[in-house]
Amino acid sequence: MSLTKHSLAVLALSIGMTASMLHAQPLDLLQTWQLATEHDPEYRARMAQANVGATRDAQARSLWLPTLGASATAGRGGHKSSSQGANFKSPGMGSEDRVEFNNSITGGDLRTYEIALKQPIFSRERLAQSRQLRMGSELARLEWQHTQQQLMLRAAERYFDVLVSRQATQLLEQQHKQAAYAEQETRTRFELGDRPVTDIHEATAQARNLQAMLLNAQMQQQLAEAAYADLTGQPPGPLLRLPLATQMTAPELGSLAQWLSDVTQLNPAVQMQDMGADIALESIAQYASWKSPTLDLVGRLAHEKLDGSGRYGSALNKVDDWMLGIQINVPIFTGGYRSAKRKEALYTHEQRVAEAEAMRQQVRQQARTAWHAVQVSSQQVDALQQALEASRLRVESTRLGVELGDKTTLEKLDAESQHTRVQIDLLNAKVALIMHQLQLAALVGSLDRQHLQQANLYLQ
Repeated sequence: MSLTKHSLAVLALSIGMTASMLHAQPLDLLQTWQLATEHDPEYRARMAQANVGATRDAQARSLWLPTLGASATAGRGGHKSSSQGANFKSPGMGSEDRVEFNNSITGGDLRTYEIALKQPIFSRERLAQSRQLRMGSELARLEWQHTQQQLMLRAAERYFDVLVSRQATQLLEQQHKQAAYAEQETRTRFELGDRPVTDIHEATAQARNLQAMLLNAQMQQQLAEAAYADLTGQPPGPLLRLPLATQMTAPELGSLAQWLSDVTQLNPAVQMQDMGADIALESIAQYASWKSPTLDLVGRLAHEKLDGSGRYGSALNKVDDWMLGIQINVPIFTGGYRSAKRKEALYTHEQRVAEAEAMRQQVRQQARTAWHAVQVSSQQVDALQQALEASRLRVESTRLGVELGDKTTLEKLDAESQHTRVQIDLLNAKVALIMHQLQLAALVGSLDRQHLQQANLYLQ
């Protein structure tokens, strides 16, 4: 029995360690995006909106399908009718003029039912509504595509905000420790008469400046981690790192003219604006006066029975009728409503066209900025890679100079601070290069999982 308990304990411990190891695995960009899709409330709201839009195709089809309705009534009712001056004629009884017919039922049993059928044949208003619904469905699809890509960008931004803030904090912590040690060492040598008082002031200024930078970096890290948790629903545990020494291959982009052409045709926001203009155009046709008549196939089957007694004794009224035919409706006067709605549609269409053109200008500017930013960021990375190597060699030579007595501790500290600044600048430049590539892909509507997987290749 004890052996079994021991085995179970070992198994539970093994499972716990395995789960802990899995949990400790660094998260990458793709995993962060997947967490965001499960938690982000804005994303879930847009998903529900997309599902709503998907129902509009069925609504559009239903406008041209027949409608069939039925009604029935059971209760108590009464009826009274009188006809005078009628002519009565019956075989074997001759003909009689000025005949009076009276019928009366008070408090009789009433039973009725009716079945009605209507099949639209022509209606410009229905045609416009069905087209608008189908366009609305396509608009919802475009909005959903735009939402997915925007979430990918937000997930990448939150991920890199945490990554950069953590690595910058680590670099500044190391530099601050060295500055604090140099400050203490300078004070000790000053007390021994080996350093002037100005060295103490310089060392103290260096240490306090690094302390201020470290405090700011720690604050930025806390804010970045909180924003990441808001998006994904969990704190950002271990993340992959962006190595500084590794070279980044410059991406091969096409010509700027081609990107500008693609963005005006493929950008989801532009397509949504164009769709809005098309929907407004259908509203203009919907209220055109010469297209307002409707033509429908209509049918009706009805039965009515009233059974009871009245002034003239027992009575029964029973009516059965049916009809099938073509019905046309022409609005003659609507008080100016249709003309006012048509003017409204004209102005709305004009507004949508102008908004679509403004959106084209906006996304072209964004694409131009992102394209140039990729080029510049790539050159900045190359330049900072060289600066990183140069600052590293400077730190090594300065440290050697301190050991030989040719350099001071403050000169060494200054070289190390410059090296830290270059590392942080290089880190930001690499992140900017990755983000600009993702933004450029989103502008032409092509940002997807593959782009996040490709961005993961820069991380370790």
